[in-house]
Amino acid sequence: MPVSRIRWLRQLIPPLLAATLLSAGSAAGIRAATYQASIDVNTTAFNPPCDGDANFIVPKMQKAAVAAYAGFGHVATGFTGANFTKAATLKRTVNDWGYYVHSHGDYYWNSTDARRYTGFREDSGDCSQAVVFSKDIKAKRLGRQSNLVFISTCHAADSVTTMPSAFAIAKTKSISPDNQGPEFYVGYVGVRWDGDEWIFEQRFWNQLANGKGAGVAFDVAMQGAFNDDAFDADWWGTYSYGGRAGPWTVCSTCS
Repeated sequence: MPVSRIRWLRQLIPPLLAATLLSAGSAAGIRAATYQASIDVNTTAFNPPCDGDANFIVPKMQKAAVAAYAGFGHVATGFTGANFTKAATLKRTVNDWGYYVHSHGDYYWNSTDARRYTGFREDSGDCSQAVVFSKDIKAKRLGRQSNLVFISTCHAADSVTTMPSAFAIAKTKSISPDNQGPEFYVGYVGVRWDGDEWIFEQRFWNQLANGKGAGVAFDVAMQGAFNDDAFDADWWGTYSYGGRAGPWTVCSTCS
């Protein structure tokens, strides 16, 4: 799960996101009302009373993700506290083209069918949070196409992760001229600190906003000055996909 104790993190991070992200999709001409994106962020688990340290990074992560998805033509809405419950997430996921979550994540044991699945914990405003398993999402999505999926949790991109397939994204890397559609999945490998995740995410969103493909954005993000030398993340999908909402047939310059 992401580690929220960040007293040791004192690196200043330039405020690159606001103007760049919000202007990136302004000329796209995509009809935003068509494509929904949900941004679920677990703030309670990373702040008192559930965690001993106040964490000022997590709200920034939510704000940046909402701005990024909105900039690429999604109707993007952030949810936290009692608005980020397992039931609420699964109700929204039916219509989500884009999805971002920041929470505690792991390869959790599911007692119903006695096996493990990648999952993350809801917020719900308390300190005892239910797990949203990948199989829960998969049952709701029913193979519907997903665009950009960013699972900002620990273990979301481990080799055994079951989360990409939940969003109908194959665990393959399609690099030009090959593609597998307008889709890209990002997650973290192993246990990661919130501070390092925030460094990665700023760089990733900024590169996308500047017109880079998601694969290039990932590569640049991985070059961040992380406090943990073992920082790692992974991706699957189409390397050249630029993050725009909708299927390939959408014209990004049409009104």
